[in-house]
Amino acid sequence: MKATTWRRSGDDYVIEWGGRAWTLDSTGGRIGLRASDGSTDRFLELSGLAATGRRADDVFPSDALVGIELFHSRVLATYSPHGWNGLTVRAAWGPSLDDDGLDLEIQASASTVGELRKLEILVGSTWASARPSATTVEPRDRGSALLSYDGREPADLLQRLTTTPVPTSETTAFAPLVIPADSTSYLEMIHPYDASRRLVETVDQGSKGSAIASVRYALFGYDLEKGVVLRGRLRGVWLKGRTADQAKVDDHRRRFLHEPPPLGN
Repeated sequence: MKATTWRRSGDDYVIEWGGRAWTLDSTGGRIGLRASDGSTDRFLELSGLAATGRRADDVFPSDALVGIELFHSRVLATYSPHGWNGLTVRAAWGPSLDDDGLDLEIQASASTVGELRKLEILVGSTWASARPSATTVEPRDRGSALLSYDGREPADLLQRLTTTPVPTSETTAFAPLVIPADSTSYLEMIHPYDASRRLVETVDQGSKGSAIASVRYALFGYDLEKGVVLRGRLRGVWLKGRTADQAKVDDHRRRFLHEPPPLGN
């Protein structure tokens, strides 16, 4: 279920992906893929920022947008969020090299020194708008596990939060997530070194148990200084059938981990 190339439709950018049309939606201080069929799904969305002692959602409004363009097969959007000490964030959405998936690449840089401690850029996907009943945090390592408790997360999230054990190796962190959807399933992956934490939020469905409502990746988790550029990449892939074949999932992950990042802009 391959991704096609972006096309302009008026002021919008539209792409065919997973058998549906998707629009790059930049409303509400966030920017990401919105299904054009009217569903509430949001995928590969740039949504917020966090650092030691602070977090801000919806910090990518139109007045923080530096520029947006279609460059080759990718749409690039550059933001300078207000009040974040000269931080510049560039997001690029485009088909993967084999066209099987859609990639979101994030790049961050700063013009200040000593201001952005343990910076995280929040990206993710949402399937349900209901308030989550539980949140599970998967850390990359011991230092990342502490970030949930350094003042960046609000009290209501901490009250429902569970932190999983630290992985035995950073290379084994963040196994691919597969979410069933109608007659398909959605696979989402990230390079294990690119994220500090993954937050999986679930909603209670009564006798049906719980279901994943959203997945949020906290990219980087490093101090960001002037002259340093941080880069991270996610990939979303639509698979046929509600039950994904594990061999196919493993193959998608292997190819993703070994692909070089896009060159140039």
